[in-house]
Amino acid sequence: MASQADVGQALHGAGVQVSNLKVKDVGGTTAVYGSVTSEEDKRKAEQAIVSKVGKISNHIEVQVAAGGAGVAGGRSYTVKAGDTLSKIAKDTYGDASEWKKIHSANADLIRDPDKIQPGWTLKLPQ
Repeated sequence: MASQADVGQALHGAGVQVSNLKVKDVGGTTAVYGSVTSEEDKRKAEQAIVSKVGKISNHIEVQVAAGGAGVAGGRSYTVKAGDTLSKIAKDTYGDASEWKKIHSANADLIRDPDKIQPGWTLKLPQ
């Protein structure tokens, strides 16, 4: 497993700032957690880490500042193990029945709303 220092060096070399960086060993795979400010930074971070330490489990989330220029003025969310669209809707909007709004905004990615995958980045409309 890669150390937090290894991952930090890879990110520093790529010029990517990851907030709240955490590195864990999950079944022999390096799991990386934290947050960045854009999808581009998330992609750069993953590429830099993979090139330095090999395969990882990417749990880096994109955090868009309130009023920021996110996805169509909205936010994004990276799916974690155990998530459902209803759970994400409840956490985001305070109402689990708003899952349809998330499903509609991500129809290109979500074929079956009951089968979302960890690691997917979903658009969260306002």
